[in-house]
Amino acid sequence: MKNRRSCCCLVVLLVAVLLAALTAVLLLWKLHCPRGHNLYSTAAVAADSKECSEIGRDILLAGGSAVDGAIAALLCTSLINPQSMGIGGGSIFTIYDAKKDRVTVINAREKAPQKLTAGTYTGCGPYPKPDPGTHWIAVPGELRGYEKAHQIFGKLPWKSLFEPSIKLAERGFPIPNYLKLFVQHLREEILNSTLRSLFYHSDGSPLANVRYPQLAKTLRAIADEGPDVFYNGRIGQELIADIQKQTRSNSDSIITFKDLNQYAASVTEPLNISLGNYMMYTPPLPSKGAILSFILNVLKDFKFSAESMEGSQRMQTYHRIIEAFKFANGQLNKIIGPKAQSHISDLLSDQLAKLTQQRIDDEVHPRNYYTAEPQTPDKYATSHVSVIDRDGNAVSVTSSINHLFGSKIFSKSTGIILNNQLADFCGPNNTFPDIATVKGQQPPSSMSPSILISQDKTSMMVVGSSGGSMIVSATAQVIMNTLWFGLSMTDAIKKGRLYVNSNNIVNLEREFDKEVEKAMKEKHHEIGQPIRLQSVAQGIFRDHGCIEAVSDTRKQGKSAGY
Repeated sequence: MKNRRSCCCLVVLLVAVLLAALTAVLLLWKLHCPRGHNLYSTAAVAADSKECSEIGRDILLAGGSAVDGAIAALLCTSLINPQSMGIGGGSIFTIYDAKKDRVTVINAREKAPQKLTAGTYTGCGPYPKPDPGTHWIAVPGELRGYEKAHQIFGKLPWKSLFEPSIKLAERGFPIPNYLKLFVQHLREEILNSTLRSLFYHSDGSPLANVRYPQLAKTLRAIADEGPDVFYNGRIGQELIADIQKQTRSNSDSIITFKDLNQYAASVTEPLNISLGNYMMYTPPLPSKGAILSFILNVLKDFKFSAESMEGSQRMQTYHRIIEAFKFANGQLNKIIGPKAQSHISDLLSDQLAKLTQQRIDDEVHPRNYYTAEPQTPDKYATSHVSVIDRDGNAVSVTSSINHLFGSKIFSKSTGIILNNQLADFCGPNNTFPDIATVKGQQPPSSMSPSILISQDKTSMMVVGSSGGSMIVSATAQVIMNTLWFGLSMTDAIKKGRLYVNSNNIVNLEREFDKEVEKAMKEKHHEIGQPIRLQSVAQGIFRDHGCIEAVSDTRKQGKSAGY
């Protein structure tokens, strides 16, 4: 009996020692990951503004899930950066459920209305085309996306996610500097549109503060009654009536109340590829997640490392990246149209990746080496939010109304700015596809919100970008900068980026490495004008218990967490 008691005491003592050691390790880890610039120990939100990151963070602090924080941050973003996104647009969520160790995609991309008129869509063209008009408006999916994500992954009451933005919309705030740039740049267009009352006095002088009283009422109704008040109720009816009032002629195509009634967000499986120790999950069509996967799959066997960006080696590294982007351009037309789905497995295959890699040599080739097909017009705008919560759940979500201020159609009754996503159907040679193939379909999108998870689940990256056609290349560069070139998430997002446009012309940010630029010119890459409308990335990298959340300073953003 005495020996048994001694054994029990030893077991209790051993357990106590182990618990103390574990506690000490956790405390030491907290010390290694202190609160500071972009560093957090528990949870974080990276939206494209400080205010919206903080609103998302506060939802997480209140016990909300990553989806709850993302929805709250997006609602805020529709006020702070209304030129980029809002409930008159659409979004794509990539969501990681830590408990089930499963990634889900929620597709709330807009859809083409059923009432489309042949011959109406003749205004396709390079940005800033098309001109404003109700015929470019697609059926908004944003709120159905929020609803579906919240039904599956939400924790807090639906209404609570809206309250911070409703209060912000009601009281107003000084117009943010980033928004002010676009209000000034597009002054004449705004003054000649229904957006005028949002940003200018009646005499044409700019407002110092922005308020959204009508949008606040709309958000209040949606918070109280749910999304059905938009898709099946009075808010939707008022929205359709306002669109009809701004229709220029009977030939203009407009969405109908029936289009709203029939809209549904979809829940799908992500695409995935292996990137060394990580598995990357990214959305399927209509996203260009397959193109992002193709680029990284082609480049991964070059075995890039931190040394690849040192000295003269970085010249060869950038040459290979540019060539991969050109080959990716050559695949774009294959994922547009009714046969797009059949090409996805090829884009994800190691076989195509290896064949493409073998074609990347030290030379710059004519365009038909990469593809002989004409490409689609370049596009801009959009917003991205990345979130990790205390339970390790994550959300990468990109939202858009397409071009700056979308269609520039403002519904005065509801306070909603409408998208112009039908412009994304514009294809090669600035042509619009056959109307019959478009009705009810979702336009292709560059949005590629992605989540990367290490094999042992101790490390995770949540990343995405805005910037229209630049989204895929920007997201790829942030991932490469972090996983392969050894940069912190802060430096990975800050680092100067390049973009290879639809004509295989290389556009560089003004901050880009000048020595590399000179070397690329000497290799005979065609270098275009410096990038003006920059891509904007938001990323979070969690390594064990340390979280680095970064909002891109290109949009004057700042992350928040705890």
